[in-house]
Amino acid sequence: MAMNSLMKSKVCPFFSITLLSCFPGLSFAQSGLESVGDLTQVIVPAYALGMAANEEGSEGVTQWSYSFAATMATVYAIKSSLPVQRPDYENGDRKDSFPSGHTAAAFSGATFIHRRYGLERAVGPYALAVFTGYTRIEAKRHRLGDVLVGASIATAWTWALVDEKAQVQVSVDRGQVALRYVLSLD
Repeated sequence: MAMNSLMKSKVCPFFSITLLSCFPGLSFAQSGLESVGDLTQVIVPAYALGMAANEEGSEGVTQWSYSFAATMATVYAIKSSLPVQRPDYENGDRKDSFPSGHTAAAFSGATFIHRRYGLERAVGPYALAVFTGYTRIEAKRHRLGDVLVGASIATAWTWALVDEKAQVQVSVDRGQVALRYVLSLD
């Protein structure tokens, strides 16, 4: 039990710092509503990570990590390969509108809670995730399609990688990375 507490005390700060580093524009919000959306994009996945860190064992934290990383990697790969102008043209020539990273982050956390702990515990986080998407549209940072695709990417990755009976294993051997998904049918 003491080892589990020690692991949680070292793992949670590491993942919290990693989580916050995924949001470099957090402090540059222009309006109050946008500021709240900037916060909810961090609060929802951080809450999900906290739930996982408080359970026995580390499988929840591992699944959260893989699903969040896969979500954000996909979002930023698409952003860099499909440059779409943001709707707020005052922002200069920024072409990183599609898909919405804020919405993807929030939905990643909400879907993690739904998948691992049930829909009842995910209703509030889903409401915050929807609100996050709304703030991005209202602030003219994204269009509806950007928000819907961000939410879809997060939902797809999280639904695929998170299950209380599943384990995701990564191994590296001679420069090759292997990802293994194991589902227990017990």
